[in-house]
Amino acid sequence: MQARLTTKPEQHVIAAIKALDLDAVKVRIMDAELGEGWTREYADSIETAYKTYLTMLVKYQDDAEDILLAEDVDEFWHTHILQTMKYAEDCQNVFGKFLHHEPHVGERTAADLEKRAALAEKTRGLYAREFGDAQDAAWSGHAIKAENAAFSAASIRAENAAFSATSLRAENAAFSAASIRAEKAAFSAASIRPKNAAFSAASLRAENAAFSAASIRAEKAAFSAASIRTENAALAA
Repeated sequence: MQARLTTKPEQHVIAAIKALDLDAVKVRIMDAELGEGWTREYADSIETAYKTYLTMLVKYQDDAEDILLAEDVDEFWHTHILQTMKYAEDCQNVFGKFLHHEPHVGERTAADLEKRAALAEKTRGLYAREFGDAQDAAWSGHAIKAENAAFSAASIRAENAAFSATSLRAENAAFSAASIRAEKAAFSAASIRPKNAAFSAASLRAENAAFSAASIRAEKAAFSAASIRTENAALAA
């Protein structure tokens, strides 16, 4: 049985997507130093396209992992994910589970590009079915062409696989297509396997946390930090 993004009533999920408060995401992405320096108008348009993409995943769950998204919509998604606690809570409130993001890792081969073009065509067809002549605006103001699509896609797991990242399955991996796995996942930010590990972070579990600390130089420190919930916090520095 194929895993589903959500088992909630479709109309309830779509209403929740439309109601998402993404102002914090837009503030970050409009920042010229820490984000992309977008204007408010452009950030608003990409927010709309991002919500449209999430809605498409819900309306076409059987095809969700094949639906591509525009590069700037993907960047907006990245910025949402960076706010880890908000993103996790938003996913739980909207879908009832965590929506994973699977980026392409490694060389982009001719087979990758061919597959990507095929998925772009499939995406174009689904958007045309939903939006007709307005499909480009729904996509984010760009034509749905392979060269404009991001090398990433949604990752969907079964209901008991919350709060963990995915590993890529060969049979359905298209430049970052998602794996659908049913085994119970841990509360970690990344599933790290030697053969397909990306440069991604993992959350610290209480049962295996070490008494360690990092030396952070002010001139190199990022303007971000981990949010540690008291119920999960370990004795870590």
